[in-house]
Amino acid sequence: MKSIESEALELLEFPKIKKFIADLCYCHAAKQKASDISVYENNEILKKELYRLSELHHLLSSDSFFPDIQFEDFKKEVSLLSLDGSMLSEEQFLLIKLATEISNTVIRFLKNRKAELPHLAELASEIEDNKFIIEEIDRIIDFDATVKNSASKELQKIRKDLSDKKRESDAKFYRYINDLRKQGFLRDNEEGYFNGRRTLAVLVEHKSEITGFVHSKSETGKTIFIEPIATISINNDIAELEIDERREINRILRELSNAIRPFSSQLKQYNELLIELDFLKAKATFAKHINATLPVISESQELNLIKAYHPILFLQNKSNKKATIPLTVNLSKDQHLLLISGPNAGGKSITLKTVGLLQTMLQSGLLVSVAENSVMSFFSKILVDIGDTQSIEHELSTYSARLKNMISILKTVSSKTLVLMDEFGSGTDPELGGAMAEVVLEELVKSQTFGVITTHYSNVKLLANSLKGVVNGSMLFDLETLNPKYILTVGEPGSSYTFEVAEKVGFPIDLINRAKSKIDTDKIELNVLLAEVQQQKTLLYEATEQAEHQTFLQKISKEKYDVLTNNFQDRIERDRDRKIELARLADFGQKYLRLLDDWNKNEDRKLVIKRFIDGITAETNKRKELAKQNKRDQFAEKKVARIKPLLKIGSKVKVLNGNEIGLVEEIKNEKVNIKFGHLKMTVSMENVELVRE
Repeated sequence: MKSIESEALELLEFPKIKKFIADLCYCHAAKQKASDISVYENNEILKKELYRLSELHHLLSSDSFFPDIQFEDFKKEVSLLSLDGSMLSEEQFLLIKLATEISNTVIRFLKNRKAELPHLAELASEIEDNKFIIEEIDRIIDFDATVKNSASKELQKIRKDLSDKKRESDAKFYRYINDLRKQGFLRDNEEGYFNGRRTLAVLVEHKSEITGFVHSKSETGKTIFIEPIATISINNDIAELEIDERREINRILRELSNAIRPFSSQLKQYNELLIELDFLKAKATFAKHINATLPVISESQELNLIKAYHPILFLQNKSNKKATIPLTVNLSKDQHLLLISGPNAGGKSITLKTVGLLQTMLQSGLLVSVAENSVMSFFSKILVDIGDTQSIEHELSTYSARLKNMISILKTVSSKTLVLMDEFGSGTDPELGGAMAEVVLEELVKSQTFGVITTHYSNVKLLANSLKGVVNGSMLFDLETLNPKYILTVGEPGSSYTFEVAEKVGFPIDLINRAKSKIDTDKIELNVLLAEVQQQKTLLYEATEQAEHQTFLQKISKEKYDVLTNNFQDRIERDRDRKIELARLADFGQKYLRLLDDWNKNEDRKLVIKRFIDGITAETNKRKELAKQNKRDQFAEKKVARIKPLLKIGSKVKVLNGNEIGLVEEIKNEKVNIKFGHLKMTVSMENVELVRE
């Protein structure tokens, strides 16, 4: 029995997901795999596929290198090659060569990244690369799908003879053309080809002047195409050489086919590997488009979707530059049924479909558009009852069709099933439909099934509050504007806003009041109360969201202030260092100019040289001392960083190179007050040693 019926897949719009992925595939075979995506029956195989896809998705999302796998499916060529005595064409060999080059690159890549991509690398674990196929084809076939002259000495000789004959034929033909052109026997388009034979376009009135073989005549009858007698013999030689050439080429191709035939099975593995990778890459690319990820997979039944998006709605809104509101749904063993109520067009159905579509995608080996810390599990059945399933063919009413669905669902439900029911109990008299809905809800609770259900029935909302395992939820609604917010909130049922919407659109007040008088007062009061509660919850949500936004802005402002402050401090330090360096260079320059002046005055030049050497020596020593001081400062900083977290009031310490042990009385900045008996001392932290117990 299927995990989910094909009709349910249509209702959840799963075929659209498959179409998106198929369009991202390169080869036809991968597109077919995308079209055949279905729910896995084996959970262990499913998990392996999800981990494999997740690895590739992370690789592509990080813009890391992944080999180009664009190739043409060569299954037909491999099947032909595997037959004894078969021969592949030049184009088919080029196709196999390209595919083998791609396969070799992929195999080496996966085997080298085995530690990082264990599940992906498993695809190539039992496949070896093959240089022989590439070298053999490359030795025989050129890049333009022609057999090389060097493929055999016989072919080389034939082609040389063929080339010589063609040159001889050209020379004779053009000499003959020149003679005839002078006599005015030819048309403007002097020559043509028929069946590979070169002909002259002769005016019909001059045909008797030309000796040769007639190949054709124009439609108007004014031109006749003649192969001149002067070239017939040599053209026959050319035709014979071309037959010899083709025969030798076929012999070479047959030999090449025989040489590569032993690797048919390996080539079949290459084809399957590349098709699978093309398919996986399409799924990973689609996951990037919808911001999908792999949630935590729970072994027990659990569904905790955090910041979940309906992927198709997300893509539509993205193309229209609109935001998509995420939803959070949490179903567990203790809270396994979510009953969503609220006005029409408020987002109830899309919430239900989002849960169903994401669960179907996960169990079909696809990543889902949820936050990474979401938790999902696998269900043995996904049961769907959405929309009007009236069947004209079987003359079933809407309610009858819904009842049949309910019967089928109730026979199947268990603690390992997920139920999605839209407009629970609709299609008949509200009072009777509401009663039936209560009974069905109670049965679903008994079965411990997981599910999301939408309803307008007040009695069902009230019942949900008293049933263990069921939680009410509603879609937030702005009571002032009567616009939906498409935000799911859990805890209380929602109002249908029947009278509020009617008043908003201008329905006469007296008619609204008459309608209210016909309804049970308790129901009106309950609906008003629900509307007020929901409005308060909407206001609370907006206030919380605004507060969170303000906190976020404050955090950003603080981070920006810290960055600017640090940059300013860095700039001050750089400017200070630059001024010191400029001052040093200016001083050095002045000394150099004075030495240059003394040198030019022809004073004792030995003395000038000595002063120059002394200056250089002094500058070098100064730099060495500065480097030592920097090293000491860095050592002190490292020591302070190491010892500071360990020092506490009362710690036993020694002063560097000292023997007396004292107790720490106070720590202030990087100074330590130490008491040695009656003696007290303040010491820099880098000069302190901690005494271990």
